Amino acid sequence: MGYWVVSFITIMLIEDLVFHRGKTYDWTAWEDRSVLPIGYAALVAFLAGWAGAIISMDQVYYIGPLARMVGAYGADMGLYLATGFTLVVFPPLRWVELRVIGR
Repeated sequence: MGYWVVSFITIMLIEDLVFHRGKTYDWTAWEDRSVLPIGYAALVAFLAGWAGAIISMDQVYYIGPLARMVGAYGADMGLYLATGFTLVVFPPLRWVELRVIGR
């Protein structure tokens, strides 16, 4: 359950701290589709984080290939790699999304 949450929180923090730094939010525009971001960058970054979590999770019924390589019993590194993959993928894709689409 927590694997997808960490990617979502990472995307939200990057969006707020990097791309909306110092800007105020227009709380009345929450239902106006013309000013909301499309979300392509967030979707791709979320899926990349999800992939990072899957290949590195160590759970009762599934052990990912990267988790299996650590120690005798494996190690659950899903949260760390989900965060890392999201951190690497989201900022450049969001920058491209802002340049190409404009929102």
